[in-house]
Amino acid sequence: MTNWKALVGSLYAQQYGAAERFGEPGLSLPPNPPAAEAAVEAAEQRLGVCFDAAFREFLRVCDGWPRFGRIQLFGCGDLAAGEKWRRDSTFANEYFATQASAASDVPDGYRRVLVGKAGLSQRFIVMMVPTHPVGGVSACWDCMGGIDLRYPDFGVWAEHEAATIAYALDEEIADRRCLR
Repeated sequence: MTNWKALVGSLYAQQYGAAERFGEPGLSLPPNPPAAEAAVEAAEQRLGVCFDAAFREFLRVCDGWPRFGRIQLFGCGDLAAGEKWRRDSTFANEYFATQASAASDVPDGYRRVLVGKAGLSQRFIVMMVPTHPVGGVSACWDCMGGIDLRYPDFGVWAEHEAATIAYALDEEIADRRCLR
């Protein structure tokens, strides 16, 4: 299981350090404060789903994050309620109806939920979650331009993405050192 406090703390420290070093504060926006259990339950009720343990724990550590690398991870107040979430969710639904691979089909008793979106790109993060507490598996897709990468849950996706972000920041720092 993902150690969310460690992952969030480490990634934010890396992003903050890079933003300071580059003089670009926009590279680092802090994660949102933790969500209360009532907020998590309200989001589940609005969506008609039951979040898996990994996503629930993420929300209990940080209720979304405006800048997880280049991705905005939505918090409880955004899910099925925020205007940006609604627009981005409409796009994601159109994508799944027209471009997604058959591997991204959702079985009965599950629903797709948009949990993250990259700024200007066509990249979004979608979870498949049960519509009732069945103890079933969830999945997380990282979708961009017709490529759908499937992860067993949100935690596995977040760990992979955090490692990718950390690597990219290290490379950017190294590149900028070479240019001096």
